[in-house]
Amino acid sequence: MTPRPQDLSRRDFVRSSAALAAAAATARGSAVRADEGDPIRVPSTTLGRTGAEVSRLGIGCAYFQREHVTPDDVQATLRRALELGVTYLDVAPNYGNEQTGFSEEKMGPSLEDADFRSKFFLVTKTEEPTRDGTWRLLEQSLRRMRTDSVDLVHLHNFGDEPRWGDPKFALGKDGSLGALREAREQGLVRFIGASGHLHPSRFHLVLDSGAVDVLMNAVNFVVQHSYDFEHKVWSRARQDNVGLVAMKVLGGAGDQSKATGGGHRLPEGTYEQAMRYAFTIPGLHVAVIGMEGIPELEQAAKTVATIEPLSDAEALELARTGLDMAAREDWAEAYGTPVI
Repeated sequence: MTPRPQDLSRRDFVRSSAALAAAAATARGSAVRADEGDPIRVPSTTLGRTGAEVSRLGIGCAYFQREHVTPDDVQATLRRALELGVTYLDVAPNYGNEQTGFSEEKMGPSLEDADFRSKFFLVTKTEEPTRDGTWRLLEQSLRRMRTDSVDLVHLHNFGDEPRWGDPKFALGKDGSLGALREAREQGLVRFIGASGHLHPSRFHLVLDSGAVDVLMNAVNFVVQHSYDFEHKVWSRARQDNVGLVAMKVLGGAGDQSKATGGGHRLPEGTYEQAMRYAFTIPGLHVAVIGMEGIPELEQAAKTVATIEPLSDAEALELARTGLDMAAREDWAEAYGTPVI
């Protein structure tokens, strides 16, 4: 490894959703389709200004940390992913612990095969605001995954103020972004990104840096009425051709102090609607979905391979459903505060 150098009204909510639906009309006309010969084949797209060709479905690799999941299970999942056309892998250093094992470590035996590794767009994260801390996490990730480089590193949940502190420091030369710039120069990292569930306004500082190629944010038909990264941040990011990646499309984990017994997963029966909502967002490149095994991977792949954006009428009806849910205490601040 190369050594390192030293609150809106209901009317406003529905109007906003109408604007989103209208903007999606163009997306419907130019939606990427799977090859007709293989209906379960996820289409690919260019990830914004990175120029990288990636699958429109990404695997959220957190489930690899489960105690019962072995490296062989991981390899079987990754091989099936390739058969389905899924090449985007999203992981983080803190997915796991010493007892259950870490997702990155369980991926290592598969990714140490350079040819196999080259078939994937590999994404990890840093949650350290300092330059040295980020170098430590990056080197750890490379060791665990047994690879010489990763394609993308996100500033992990950059809206989390207790984690990141002063954003100007983290985005400076002595902060996390400084380390990632160095790693990019050394060929250890191809692209730099930022992920986040909350505090959308902080992501304008990220965009101001000019160094971030990709954003991954929590978007779904409920939190469009609260966090609303779709309008608050992504409308600007699109102007700079920043890659846009959706997470929490199906709800997923959030602030568990506010969660009900089912966490923040969207209701049964809304799976297809939730996926279609995401792929109706103008400029979306990839949706990262957390999966608990190959059957869920196949379900997601089949959905994305044949997906159609929502019609204007469908988008408005789903917006009303989401608004009713967003008004509930458990969803109002599902991923933490602030929501601005």
